[in-house]
Amino acid sequence: MSLLRKRPYRTARAVLKHDNHFLLAVHSSFWARRERRWGLPGGRIEWGESPHQAVRRELREELDLQLNNMTEIGAFRYKGADHMVYGAHTDQRVTRYDKAELLDLRWFNLQELAELEQRRLLHAGYELQAIRRYLNSSP
Repeated sequence: MSLLRKRPYRTARAVLKHDNHFLLAVHSSFWARRERRWGLPGGRIEWGESPHQAVRRELREELDLQLNNMTEIGAFRYKGADHMVYGAHTDQRVTRYDKAELLDLRWFNLQELAELEQRRLLHAGYELQAIRRYLNSSP
């Protein structure tokens, strides 16, 4: 039996909602493509860190955003690994970001997100599904 345990989630991501818009980012770690692909903010879970701790740390590092009330949306599969996604409403319309981590940041409405999905410009492919799940679970 191996002493090393496989981590159950590779990354922790966040659906961030402000009014009727959702924040997506182009991460510098997403491999180069001709067209940029948009993904949920967040990142890798460090050793010994819970997914919830990881997403809060990543939002603080990338967006200088501190959120205490985050709802667990669930896990999504991408490239053979599970990725945990949380959701939160923010009163702040985040515009500043760490340019070493992110290449771009933008707020999209649902119609624009559907168009990105249709054009295959969403990074992991589950972003719109996660956003819809968050909307269905929000009071």
